[in-house]
Amino acid sequence: MRRLSLLLAAILAVGACGGSRTQSSILQPDVVLKKVAVRSLGLLGGNLDVVLSVTNPNPFLIQGTRLDLGLDLQGTHFGDVVLNDAFNLPQDQPTRVVVPLSFKWTGVGQAARGILDYGELNYVMQGRGYYQTPVGEVRIPFTRQGSVTVTSLGR
Repeated sequence: MRRLSLLLAAILAVGACGGSRTQSSILQPDVVLKKVAVRSLGLLGGNLDVVLSVTNPNPFLIQGTRLDLGLDLQGTHFGDVVLNDAFNLPQDQPTRVVVPLSFKWTGVGQAARGILDYGELNYVMQGRGYYQTPVGEVRIPFTRQGSVTVTSLGR
């Protein structure tokens, strides 16, 4: 019995000293906007699917628990959304995450024309990802800008 206690104490000591990860050693997942798909358009506004590719650069699986996202198209803020659906991020593998976003026509002006034309639009995306890791939950902000293809959902 004493041997078992000593073995258990040794295992716990080794685990506490070596190989433990801290929150600062978690690498930031890469969040890339792949496309914006128009799901529906109506008199008051519309619904978009914001299609992201999220890659986990860490040598272990992490789970996304929440994603806060703000999207500007053609210099106009289209909306903010919170995704509370969990998603798994395997090591070094892009994961497709679809975020539904609703908007109102009032306030989107010229950017709405780009949505109707379906094509390339300039964007700025910013937000925060919430990830469950071996060291607990971490919150990691992200910002990205560039151009994105806007399509209808069927394309």
